[in-house]
Amino acid sequence: MNLATQHQPLRIAYADGPDGALPSPEEVLAAVGNARRVRAWTSNAESIDLFLGWVVREPPWLAAAAGAEIPIKMSTFLVGPGTRRAVASGVVDYVPARLSTLSRLFSGRLRQDIVVVGAWEEGGSWRVAGSPGWALAAVRAAGRVVVERWPGKARPGHPLLPECEVLGVVERAEPADPAPTVRSGPVQLAIGRHVAGLIPPRATLQWGPGAIGAAVVSCLETPVSVHSGLVTDELADLEARGLLAGPARAAYVWGGERLSAMTADGRLEFIEVSESHDLTAAASIERFVAVNTAVQVGLDGSVNVESAGGRIVAGPGGHPDFAVAASASRGGLSVVAMASTAGGHSTIVARPDVVSTPRSDVDVVVTEFGIADLRGCSDSERAAKLIAISHPDHRKNLEKEGSSRR
Repeated sequence: MNLATQHQPLRIAYADGPDGALPSPEEVLAAVGNARRVRAWTSNAESIDLFLGWVVREPPWLAAAAGAEIPIKMSTFLVGPGTRRAVASGVVDYVPARLSTLSRLFSGRLRQDIVVVGAWEEGGSWRVAGSPGWALAAVRAAGRVVVERWPGKARPGHPLLPECEVLGVVERAEPADPAPTVRSGPVQLAIGRHVAGLIPPRATLQWGPGAIGAAVVSCLETPVSVHSGLVTDELADLEARGLLAGPARAAYVWGGERLSAMTADGRLEFIEVSESHDLTAAASIERFVAVNTAVQVGLDGSVNVESAGGRIVAGPGGHPDFAVAASASRGGLSVVAMASTAGGHSTIVARPDVVSTPRSDVDVVVTEFGIADLRGCSDSERAAKLIAISHPDHRKNLEKEGSSRR
């Protein structure tokens, strides 16, 4: 079967998230089969379109791929630590997309020829080694995979690879991604205390990774259920304190052995992005509270999570998905929590560099200086409340900029 026709690029997507697949495109092509098949395939493809998601580490082949014999166009839907430098240098193109849309894109106009997935071999089947994310939806649509085989026994609780044609196998050469190290200081803990006081009893919580999310979890005093995009070791801390109500559900997991143990015995359930970020499903959860950070918040409440100082640092990801779902949830709350300054600059600005999440989907903004409840507020009221929680050194300038907008 010929997977590429003349004048069409060969499309390859790499499963994303912590412990995402890392083989080079050359290794992927070599794994497809015998040399004759590889030559026939690549000779019909004038180029390769390579799609990446959020990855922790930079693939060792990324910079060299730009000079490959077959032109390779590389794109990413969500800039992460592993692609930030390549996006800044122009090696990788940034394509903004909500995570909730990716399953539909991969089954439609961005249907792939091959999906590269890390997995353990288990009794004639394959069990996904990383997180399901959007990869399984891409596999079902493409029907063809190259497996990056992880050593050792499969870990229980990880999903099986959907029915598909395994074109070839590459051995995993890189170690697992290390668990993130997060330190919450006085500013983050002040924000965490503010946010924890907003969370109603019997809430279902989603939070973003990082020091502020960790501080929010550490400040909780009542049990919560968890429905999230990415969970880290703070989830295990929450359970150890007796504050996790029922099994947690997430599309991505990044942490140590305690999270693996929770996955193995069903206290942490893997779900796909099509379920974790489904707007209707999340909005139907009563008292769904989404807590996420931002690069900038405009005086009207609109949020930028993508651009800092003219550089792309992230993508919309699940921020707009969870914000709109939480704001629509009965008893829910859409919270943006951030430090009042970053690099000496105010994070509350007259106009954000880009709008990732619209103002209509933000209920509350929190900094270390307090809480701005924007629900039911006009633009002038929003601006006044946001200036009141900005850093004191920047309030006069914000007042002037706010006045010039009116």
